[in-house]
Amino acid sequence: MQVDHETSLIIDAIEKFGGEARLVGGCVRDSILQRDVHDIDLATNLLPNQATEALKLHNIKAIPTGLKHGTITAILNKRSFEITTLRYDVKCDGRHAKVEFTNSWQADASRRDFTFNALYADKYGQIYDYFGGTQDLKARRLNFIGNAEDRIKEDYLRILRVFRFHAKICVGDLSDEILDVCKKHSHMIQNLSGERIRDEMFKLLECDNPAPTLKSMQESDVLQKIIPQEVRGEILSSSLLSDSGAIVKLALLLRTTEKNDRISLGKHVSKFLRLSNKQKKKLLFLLSNNIKAELSEKEQKKYILSFGKELYCDLVKICGVESGTNVDQYISFSQAFDIPKFPLSGDDLISIGYQSGKSLGRSLELLKQHWEDSSYTLTKEELLLYAQNLL
Repeated sequence: MQVDHETSLIIDAIEKFGGEARLVGGCVRDSILQRDVHDIDLATNLLPNQATEALKLHNIKAIPTGLKHGTITAILNKRSFEITTLRYDVKCDGRHAKVEFTNSWQADASRRDFTFNALYADKYGQIYDYFGGTQDLKARRLNFIGNAEDRIKEDYLRILRVFRFHAKICVGDLSDEILDVCKKHSHMIQNLSGERIRDEMFKLLECDNPAPTLKSMQESDVLQKIIPQEVRGEILSSSLLSDSGAIVKLALLLRTTEKNDRISLGKHVSKFLRLSNKQKKKLLFLLSNNIKAELSEKEQKKYILSFGKELYCDLVKICGVESGTNVDQYISFSQAFDIPKFPLSGDDLISIGYQSGKSLGRSLELLKQHWEDSSYTLTKEELLLYAQNLL
């Protein structure tokens, strides 16, 4: 794998201080898969204070973001790099781990979850693989480092990580051993924080086709711990959803339940996953609205103005998947449509004799409807003339 300029500078700073640093985890894994690499994580045999000093000697900013677990963050040319001291777990309670620092790369690798997440690379691109992760990665196969049940009991979030990485990387089914262990301990998911569950679920949903994985999650009694009603995961196999976010896919999943239960279910899932107010509002909107399969240009403009482009396109995709309708033309129209601004305000109506109050708002809505009916062609002057005739 190729190491970029900033990463090389950080590694050089650590080496000149007498330490060693290697890239680790997702950046190595994705590079081998020839996928885009986004975040660079590094491991080092220097202690956090030593790594901080090494970076400062080369004018590289270092922030103590997780000293308890040996992590600092280097900032270089507006990029962030997490650097963590080699460590091993002393004690795990299923949610948190107490760690000790070590000089052993293999000990550091042994505390990681899956074989393909325990790969390291030096600045020359040399791969260090202690548990056969390269082979598993090339075979698109998920294997734990060591005993699957022991690793899951260390951190029950690994149940969800199993399915997230299955959707992200694997071809074929998970092993019966792993599925059985996930099912056996699925009840422990309720003890995890909503934020951690949400992060894993969203990353899973954002994969290209999470449908087969969701089926496995249901068969393992895992999905039911998050969405307590049966959903039809196969609906997410549609190519229409290729660039859709997690909230859209979650809404589509929840829409496969009984119509009368969707809003209450949406509220429950929002609370369980600790969604932000913005995320919850979007989810509930997508659960409670519909757009018919065929739309006139006038109807498209009305929906776009009412919902905004993003919500409109998301809802069009959802309804297109549900009805099996090709909605590309509606998405294209929305992207090309410049949303006009309604030219009247309440003050404009007051200036021609209208009284302030609730009736003013109703009059504005009536005029806005008249403007929409004209396909947004009526000018401010024409609308004011129409308004005067209504007085």
